[in-house]
Amino acid sequence: MKRTKKSEAKLAYKMGQSWGQQIVALVIGMLFTMFIVWLTLPSSSQRLINKKCFKVCKVKIETEGYNMGFFSGPSYIEALKKCHNECSSVIR
Repeated sequence: MKRTKKSEAKLAYKMGQSWGQQIVALVIGMLFTMFIVWLTLPSSSQRLINKKCFKVCKVKIETEGYNMGFFSGPSYIEALKKCHNECSSVIR
């Protein structure tokens, strides 16, 4: 295996990005992601509707016999999703 000379290592380091630039890029990426998430959050009125519908649908789904278990989880979630869509369309 060929050994890397010190001058070659310095040249390769100069060609790449420094740690500072990588950290700045990481922080910018995190801020951009946080901004996008903030834009897509529901409004306060939508949160109230979601809260009411979740409480109503949870009781309704559990009385129909659905349980949140390992094997029955997908059917529970689908039933909850269907109920929530109906509830939120009625309230709006």
